[in-house]
Formats: sequence, C-alpha cells, structure tokens
Amino acid sequence: MFWFLLIFFTVFSLIYLYLYLTKIRPLVKRRNLRKFIVTVFILLVFSPVFIRYTDQHLPPLFSKWLAFLVLIWIGFVLYLCVFCVVFDLIKLVFRWKTLTSKKILLGAVFLAVGFSVYSYYETLGLEVIRLQIRTDKLPPQVSRVKIMQISDLHLGPVLGQEKIELVKKVWEKEKPDLIVNTGDLVDGNMRKKDHLAEELAKITAPLGKYAVMGNHEYYRGWKQALEFIEKSGFKVLKDETEVIAGFLVLVGLDDRDCRYYKACSPGFDENTFLCKIPRDKFVLVLKHQPVVQKETIGCFNLMLSGHTHGGLYKGIGSFLVRLLYETDRGLKYLGKGSYLFVSKGVGTGGPPMRFLTPPDVVIIELINIKNEKQPEGRAVLLRERYKM
Repeated sequence: MFWFLLIFFTVFSLIYLYLYLTKIRPLVKRRNLRKFIVTVFILLVFSPVFIRYTDQHLPPLFSKWLAFLVLIWIGFVLYLCVFCVVFDLIKLVFRWKTLTSKKILLGAVFLAVGFSVYSYYETLGLEVIRLQIRTDKLPPQVSRVKIMQISDLHLGPVLGQEKIELVKKVWEKEKPDLIVNTGDLVDGNMRKKDHLAEELAKITAPLGKYAVMGNHEYYRGWKQALEFIEKSGFKVLKDETEVIAGFLVLVGLDDRDCRYYKACSPGFDENTFLCKIPRDKFVLVLKHQPVVQKETIGCFNLMLSGHTHGGLYKGIGSFLVRLLYETDRGLKYLGKGSYLFVSKGVGTGGPPMRFLTPPDVVIIELINIKNEKQPEGRAVLLRERYKM
C-alpha cells in the first residue's frame, strides 16, 4: 500500500505540475488566482486520503458522494493529461503555432468530458462470459458442473447495492452449482454495511460459496473484511483446500499482499502445497492476482483470478497489465493441462470508469467426457455473451 500511494502521489503531482506550467500559468494572469489553483491542485493530489477518512467517520451518504466526485475527477484528469500531451506533441511535430495553450486546453477538456461520460456508462452494465472445460475427472453420475465466478466487486463508499443486484440477476438466470469469489469483494469500511452482506447471503448454491482474500481486503483492514465476507455466506480459504462433493478439489490461495500485514500462513510454500495435491480429481485454484509459479504448472486444472480489471482502459492499460501478469483478461493455456482464466471483475478499484473493458461475471461449465470416446479436449471460451 505504501508503494502504491507513493507512486500515486508522484504521478498526480507530476500531472498537476504539467497542467499548471503548460496550460494554467500561460492563461491565468492574476497571481492570486494562480496561487488558489495551486492550492486546489495540492489538495486534489491528497484527496484519496480524505475520502478514506470520510468513509470511516462521516455519514455514508455524504462520504459516498464525496468519494464518487473525487474518483470521477481523478479519471477525468487522467484523460485530460493524455489529450493535452497528444495535442502538445502534434504542435511540436507539425509546428502549428496557431495551436495555442487555450485551444489545446479547451479541446482536451471537451474530449476528456466525452471519454469520462462514456467510461462511467460502461461500468453500469455487466457481461456474462461462458467458459466450457471438457474433463474426465468427474464421476460418471455427474454430467456437468456449473460454477459462477464473481471477482472484484469493490463494495465500499461508491459501489454497493446496484452491483449486487446485477450479480443477483445473473445468479437467478444461471442457477450455478458452485459460487466462487476471487478477491476484492470489499473496498472500504464495512462495519456499517451489514445490509450488503445480507443481500449477498441471499445468493446461494448447492455446492456452497467460497472466497479468497484480495489485496484490497488487506488495504482496508483484513479482519473486518474477513468478517464481512463470512457474513455474506462465503467460506474463506486462506491457503487451504476443500474437497467439494467428493470429485472437485477447491484450492484457495491467500493474496500475496498478506505479507505486509503479518497475515500470511506461517511457512507456506505455494509450489509444494499445490503439487502435493492428488490429480485424480479436478483441481480448481482460486487466486486473486494472476501470478502463476512455473513449478506449479501441471499441478492444477484451472486457476481463476481477477485483480487486473482487464487493464480498465483497453490499449495502454492492457499493455501495462500484461507486463506484470500472465494476462490482462480471459483464458490462457499454460501447458501440461493447466489453464488460467482472468475475470475483468464486476466493480472498479479506483475511478468508476472503464474503456472497452466492460465488467463481467464468468460462468464455468465442467463437462464430463468420461463416457465419451473422444479424448479430453481443451477449454473453450465462448464468444457468446449477454448483458444484464
């Protein structure tokens, strides 16, 4: 969390410095007004700290709207900076002297507003993506198992009931056998959010509900986050296995950020843990961040992850995420019969904005081919989707 905040404050300090030196100072002549703008910029750099305080100490309605406005502003400023830089580069390359700072700022504001409105609108829907895996690791009496993956809800001061309602609609239509949550269910102070836990608890499945911790659960206080998740009806697996119905081994790996909060399992070794699991059953791994140890490839059938949000902004966001993780979204074959699937998540961990990376819930179907003559096939990610 320290490094994230340090990077955030550094990046946004540079953004506001760039906007001030290249756009504000040439246009604003009054010295007192420039000082006022600088003061506002400094306050805005540290605004995430303010909204965390208000989330804990002020009325929920006030803290919700304050957090919403601050986060929307952060997203808008990112767009504004990008478009200003693009226009400045165009001016530099083509030597367009008529492209003044005022024209650049007005054009960038216009585009930033448009992109911000669209990006917010994209977060309001929900895609349902289907993944089919043909396997011979199910018993003859079980023809198929339907699993619903929920990831990155980020319930907190901004996101809440409306996101749960979208998930409930998918649940009512799909009727899954098993529900799993791959982290970041919460993103705020949940001590006064029992009503949200009660709504989540209404979402049930015959084979149960299981979850793992994400990095945001640790950022916001892992003990109160764990309490909320359990109130929501999930059994949390912290570096544990659970045999489901005698034929599916569910593995829950704790988020690696647990080490910063002294909450990790003592002496836990992921490689040894995974590769000691017998392979006579289907091994399904839940891990928030899509980081795969090479030694574990072949020790599981499918790993479900989240965290990346698909890069949030298709293009540069996706590119940066792929530098850090196995993939930014979707299905990836790792080799030796192991697959990784990364959900784009339901919510957003920062500004409520996405660009060409709509939120999703994933329906995984394990299809029994034990009685069929054809060999076990590879996983199939169906392109057919429907929106809620």
